[in-house]
Amino acid sequence: METDQAVMLGKMMLQEVLVLSAPILAVAVCISLVVNIVQVLTSLQDATISSIPRLLGAGAALFFFMPWMWRHLAHYTFHILSNFNPYLQ
Repeated sequence: METDQAVMLGKMMLQEVLVLSAPILAVAVCISLVVNIVQVLTSLQDATISSIPRLLGAGAALFFFMPWMWRHLAHYTFHILSNFNPYLQ
């Protein structure tokens, strides 16, 4: 495997990680923003108030997006393994 091919595989993998993790991170960021605004308005500065809703939201997003994530990952894996011949040379 040449250096260009290894770099391309690494780039494709990082893009896949970004695409798969973006929805969950976006949900966690939105929930954090809302909770932080509520904390500022009410002057409640407890750490558990911000972490519990974020964890619950990330878990719900993971549950909701999991079928899409599995399909996307299966498509990516099929694409990599079906065209693996150039990497063996």
